[in-house]
Order: sequence, then structure tokens, then C-alpha cells
Amino acid sequence: MVNLLVASEIARIRREYLELLDPDSTGKIWHRIDEMEDNIVITMVIPSRGCSWALSEAGGCSVCGYVNDSSRDKEIPKQKILRVLNEVLHQIPQKKYVELKIFNSGSFFDNKDLPKEFREELLKVITVSEKISKLTVECRPEFVIQNLNDIKAACKLIKQIKMEIGLGLESSNNSILVNCWNKGTTLEEYTESVKILQSLNIRIKTYVFVKPPFLSEAEAIEDTLTTIQQAIASGTDVVSVNPCVVQNGTLVSFLYKNDKYQPPWLWSVLEVIKKTRENFPELELICDPTAGGKPRGAHNCGKCDKEVLNRIKKIVQGEKMTEFDINICSCYKTWKFLVESPVEMIRIRNLSKLRKLNPLME
Repeated sequence: MVNLLVASEIARIRREYLELLDPDSTGKIWHRIDEMEDNIVITMVIPSRGCSWALSEAGGCSVCGYVNDSSRDKEIPKQKILRVLNEVLHQIPQKKYVELKIFNSGSFFDNKDLPKEFREELLKVITVSEKISKLTVECRPEFVIQNLNDIKAACKLIKQIKMEIGLGLESSNNSILVNCWNKGTTLEEYTESVKILQSLNIRIKTYVFVKPPFLSEAEAIEDTLTTIQQAIASGTDVVSVNPCVVQNGTLVSFLYKNDKYQPPWLWSVLEVIKKTRENFPELELICDPTAGGKPRGAHNCGKCDKEVLNRIKKIVQGEKMTEFDINICSCYKTWKFLVESPVEMIRIRNLSKLRKLNPLME
């Protein structure tokens, strides 16, 4: 289910951008090892073929540019990926709890994006190492439904390793999914995929987005809070709140460059996190805004960004909330005016540039 006008524009923008990319820029492998006191987290990004939805005639999601880093028309560097994974696992001591996060540019259980045989090779390497306690991957809801047997086979292959699958719900409003996101999935598909994963004893992480295109700041906050409630009601184990970051080759990037879109305020993100913690204190919550405080990511006026980002981090971690936000920076009043004004003209997208001017200081 798509809005043909929106989908065709997204496809045009993505196609033109991908044609400009250097072919040698694809196929890169990235990894990071974070060692904490009690556990180790390995994050690995691998260049799969690319998200099938993004490479389809529908153009993919309006905000996502991860396909830019995929292999696309080139051969997936399978042996290099396996070699790097083996090298990384070899560095890890066996005593600690180790979580491995593998992100490809689409869905882990999409056989066009990540071929079934190669996926099985990856899982065998992980299992043989006997060091991994938890494996986290991502998948669009339709592939959970369509490729259920592949997921069952993966669970059987990795044996005692706990699996977590990240699902992109983004919004629980189907109209927003169609007209703002061009998501290609619905709330009903998400709900069905959650039930399937629950039946397999797989942990569910749900991605919830803050401010897709064509929503005002107030509408974006409301949509995010409603979506979080829906994800919890559906049975998710974790909620990851993701404020928009403007990625190249996307509809959002096109609008941003033409002064028709601005990323969310950090005040909006803080509001979402505060209310979520207030209503669901036991929820496992994640929010680490990509490019937070930068022009293409969630930001305020520039003076208070670090402090507000730190406040978001503390609340996510469960620290007690205090009512001191209005005293952090005068741009709080600008944001408050923006989200509370009943004037329809306030929905003009580039009005949120006022955050840099602090016009309501007094």
C-alpha cells in the first residue's frame, strides 16, 4: 500500500543519487567492540545486496539512506565478511557475556538481500566460536511473516544463543506509514510479526521514529508517543526511539535542502523520553540520537544541545526526572510556543529554524 505520488518521487531521488556514487564506495565492512564491566558488545555492519524495498520501484522509505552503503549490483564480499567476523570473535575473551549485533543494509531474513546459504555460514561461525550469548539482527515485518521457516532454522542452528530481532514499526498510524514514510508495511503486519517472534521465544526490539516528513513538531511528538504505547501493547521487549537524521539520497534530504523540512528539536525528543519513562518506568528503552546536536540531526539552538542530550541519556538509564528544563536555555520557550500554538501557519516546516535565533528570550 503506497501513495504513488510520494513513492515515485522517492524512487526518482534515490535513483539519481545512487547513480552519482562511486562504485568503489560499496562493499565496506565496519565493526566496533565496546567492552563494559560485565559484558562486551560487538557491532558489525556488513554490505549485503541492499534493502529490497529501497531497491524496488517504490523507492523505499522516505527517511532511510542505508542502501547507499550496500553492495547493490556488486558481489557481496562474503569471504571477507566471514574472515573479519572470525578475526573479531578471536579477540574476545570467553569469560564475559557477549552480544553480537549484525546490521546489513536491509533485512537479515530477506533472501534477496542476504542469501540464505551465506546467512547460514555466518550463523555457523557465530555458533562454533562458543563466545556469543546474544545475537541481534534487524528485519522488516513482511520477511518475518514470509520467511518463518528460515527464522526457525536459524534458531535451531544457533542453539542456546538468545536472538533479538529489531522491527521497524516507526509509526502506528497507517496513514503516516503510507503518506509520510512510504514504509510499505502496516501496523497489522508489525503486530503479526511480533506474535510470530514471541511464539519462537525471540526478543523483540521495536524502532519508533521521531518526525518523518510532512508532520509538524507537535504532530510528531504525539505520533511517537502513540506508537510507543502501541508497541508495548503488542508485546515488544525493547523500544528504540530514533529521532530523524537527514540521510543523503532520501526524500527528507531533498526537502531539507529546499527548506521544507527540519529535524526534530531535542526538546521534542526529551519530551517523548520523559513521558515514556513516566508512563512505563520498567520499559527497556533506548535513545541515542544519531548526529544529535548537529544540523542534520535532532538539535536545539546549539548552546544547550549537549546538556539536553545528557539529560536524555540519564532519563533513558532510569535516573530520576526533575523539572528544570525551562531553566536550561531560553530556546525552550521558542520550542514551547511552536508545539502549543493553535495557529495553522506554525506548521510551516522551516519555521523551526527559529531555534537558532532564540526570538522569545524575554
